[in-house]
Amino acid sequence: MADVPVLSGPALDAVRHRGSHMQIIASAGSGKTEVVSQRVVDLLADGVAPEGIVAFTFTERAAAELKDRITKRVETRLGRETLDRLNGLFVGTIHAYCFRFLQQHVPRYETYDVLDDNQLTAFLSREARRLDVRQLDPGDRLFASIDAFLTGVDVVENEMLDPKSVPDPFGTVLRDYYETLERYRLLTYGQQIVRAVRELQRPELASSIHETLRQLIVDEYQDINPAQERLIELLAGPDVELCVVGDDQQAIYQWRGSDVSNIVTFATRYDNVATFAITTNYRSRPQLIAAANKFAESIPDRLDKQMLPSRTSAGPRPEVVVWDEDTAADEAGQIAWLVDELISAGVPPRDIAVLVRGRASYKALTDQFATFGIPVQPGGRTGLFDQPEGRVLGRTTAWLSDVDWRDPYQRGNPVTERDLLDEFQAAFHLDDAARNRLRRVLLDWKAAVPRTDRTADLVGELYELLTVLEVREWDLGDPLEVNRLGTLARFSALLADYESVRRRARPDAAAAGEQVGGESRGIWYYRNLALHIINYAQGAFEGFDGEDDFALNAIDLTTVHRAKGLEWPAVFVPAVTAKRFPSSRTGEVRDWLVPRSMFDAPRYEGSDADERRLFYVAMTRARDWLSVSRHQRVTKQRVAQSPYHAELSEHATSPDDIHLPPIEPRGEGDDAELLITFSELASFIDCGMAYRLRKLIGFQPRLAPELGYGKAVHHVLRRVAETTRDTGHVPTSSEIDALLDSSFFLPTANKVAHRQLKDAARRLITTYATKHEGDLHRIWETERPFELHLDGVTVSGRADVILDHEGGVPTALALVDYKTSVRGTALDHALQLQVYANAGLREGLDVRAAFVHDLKRAARDPVGVAPGDIQAAEKTVTDAAARIRAREYTPNPGVACRSCEVRSVCKHAQP
Repeated sequence: MADVPVLSGPALDAVRHRGSHMQIIASAGSGKTEVVSQRVVDLLADGVAPEGIVAFTFTERAAAELKDRITKRVETRLGRETLDRLNGLFVGTIHAYCFRFLQQHVPRYETYDVLDDNQLTAFLSREARRLDVRQLDPGDRLFASIDAFLTGVDVVENEMLDPKSVPDPFGTVLRDYYETLERYRLLTYGQQIVRAVRELQRPELASSIHETLRQLIVDEYQDINPAQERLIELLAGPDVELCVVGDDQQAIYQWRGSDVSNIVTFATRYDNVATFAITTNYRSRPQLIAAANKFAESIPDRLDKQMLPSRTSAGPRPEVVVWDEDTAADEAGQIAWLVDELISAGVPPRDIAVLVRGRASYKALTDQFATFGIPVQPGGRTGLFDQPEGRVLGRTTAWLSDVDWRDPYQRGNPVTERDLLDEFQAAFHLDDAARNRLRRVLLDWKAAVPRTDRTADLVGELYELLTVLEVREWDLGDPLEVNRLGTLARFSALLADYESVRRRARPDAAAAGEQVGGESRGIWYYRNLALHIINYAQGAFEGFDGEDDFALNAIDLTTVHRAKGLEWPAVFVPAVTAKRFPSSRTGEVRDWLVPRSMFDAPRYEGSDADERRLFYVAMTRARDWLSVSRHQRVTKQRVAQSPYHAELSEHATSPDDIHLPPIEPRGEGDDAELLITFSELASFIDCGMAYRLRKLIGFQPRLAPELGYGKAVHHVLRRVAETTRDTGHVPTSSEIDALLDSSFFLPTANKVAHRQLKDAARRLITTYATKHEGDLHRIWETERPFELHLDGVTVSGRADVILDHEGGVPTALALVDYKTSVRGTALDHALQLQVYANAGLREGLDVRAAFVHDLKRAARDPVGVAPGDIQAAEKTVTDAAARIRAREYTPNPGVACRSCEVRSVCKHAQP
């Protein structure tokens, strides 16, 4: 166990403060994660119940880091046994909290799915004609109108505007859009916040939240938008202490609606606020801190503070260098040379980052890195379609549907069969025989595309193509080959996103209890996919994010926005020219679909202050050395110097005079707790290789009509159980039918498939209610979350139902896991219930039994939860976790390979 940092001064005061709201102003590199984690542990030590603490983070990565830190600090200070009682503690993003809140307190949201930005754009392209979205673009362009519409939607949701108050034509489209989302049982990220706020405005629901909530912690508070601030206000009830953490100088998301004034005026908007400033920077060397402090003075309307150094300089060589070159290619070449020098001096490539203001800077840099043979991290650093494998797959969709392919900012041209085959041959290193096999497959595929008597299966068709390309023979021991696999997996995600919304079903308004299927076939299904890729995905889908537990030993090339919260020993910030950084679009007055009088449009349009904060973030990512550079000319045109570059002139030097200081490596950081869901753990135990290909590399499953069947059955069973609890009687057959009509939803099933599966669900549920009526009067809790903490691993999951009065003892509990289809025996499913039983016992619950309930057989099989059974289950979990941490992805070929989604990319799969 690592030593716990000893806090002092304002940091320790912030940990110990009680009795009022508080804000922690945390400078860059000041260790705010440590302060927050120690505050949470201090609250627990004072007797605050875990379910009384909610901590919001800005990203899922930050949530995982904070959870890991809290776990370590709890174990050190309060003992390992305390970990077993942390089940109610929430650490995660605001969006994750809102979705969980909605599903727990408003049961109908169990049947809803959340659209990410890529899925939402695909969904709108499907619904554009019905919504008449094109009228919102003067040029009647589909994707331009979608972009304008979504920009307006963001404003409405971020600012909590009443959709009824928005004037036409946008207002009508907006209201129809919300009705459409509801009809399809879909939520967006923005709607998660809006709906949660709406529910919290119900006094009875707010009261139930405030019964337990005592401490609300909000990290990165400077990036909160008005809707999120309203949510925070509603959660911060009379008995809740609110702690906000952030740095106004690092507010960089105003274009997403965040409002830096939230943190600047916090102490005047909330009563009795205590403020703590933690300003000692433990990350950067003194010259870096001095340069950042001086630059920060130019940011207007900031909270007055100065970062203080804790580290010492490593010698006389400058820690900040500012320089210029003639052209972008020359500048990129000099950066590549310096990177090569750092690597030659023993700096691992992973300890070097190049942070750009926008993607326009990528090409010159990637070209030079390729020339020098410098490896570059793939994680979102370049777009999916910048990779040769991604580009040829994208062009294949255009060829299949006879759509002209157009690279960004270029004119479109037809894709010929010969050009496509040449690209495949180059990207996948095919010999002539393989090229001929590929040609036959592509021609067969193209011939099938127009048919309306077949259901398209885009992900499955991709996997068939990858089989022909013999991708399964690639070496997963080669990180560069893994990166190429990741590109293919990312493309499978694009196809899955498109299919999931194109094939999305909706309840049939004309026939109660039935649903209408979505689009799934014909030439326009493929043509719309090609148009989606050409007009949207090329600029939106990022590249392979890398395996969760694995990173190439390669430099990071990414945007400053993506670098927020990260750090590297050596950082380059290139292209600091007048129109590149700050961006030429900053402060540009835009045409908005929402009247400017209804919101603070200049905040969204940005200002020099916003760009200065972004540049400050770039500067403070560096631990040991910072390079800021620019180029003087674009082609023959001279480019003006950025004012930011000029303001660092005291650090100016000639590129030829740059001498690198010693760089301290960061270390591997492999001691993080493994956080894993039970379903992920079970997947790994079934086959380590399939787990790697699915979970870590990201290959997606095919869509099937029965998708979501088990989830739908579980949801109806929950409604049956809650109805029994609330009314005291088991629902009758007609009442069960009514529940099925209102609640049984399958996202990709057409009318016929839905009818068949609904009839099957009716039989399962009616039989259960008849044969196990006693269960429905013993419901202690449904969908109960559990966390099991073992050495080095935390396993999370949810138990379908918990019954009380087991064996006639009121406090004795039994866990029941419903299965709509059980392959094998109960022993094959025992581990899940033993993990949950173990977690419950450690939490103090009186768990005495567990059962796998096979709904199809209407039979219940016991699972052993005696001490010996639990001990054996623990060993299974810890052994599997140890193999995951050691990256032992051992394949388990056999009968299961036949139904495995990733068999086409797995060399171990058996036919």
